[in-house]
Amino acid sequence: MLKEERQALILNKLHASGKVVVSQLAVELNVSEDTIRRDLLDLDQKGQVKRVFGGAGAAGDQLF
Repeated sequence: MLKEERQALILNKLHASGKVVVSQLAVELNVSEDTIRRDLLDLDQKGQVKRVFGGAGAAGDQLF
């Protein structure tokens, strides 16, 4: 699966549930947790998600 495909799936899951968890995404997408972390970092830098410990939430959401 390409990086862009993974990131699109991550965004879809995030919009559906409001949050994503690194460990769950790694299992579902059959990639390492490090790969998911890099994808979340990239999406965070683009302003599409807000990274938090262990996962991410929608950008602009109050997570605390």
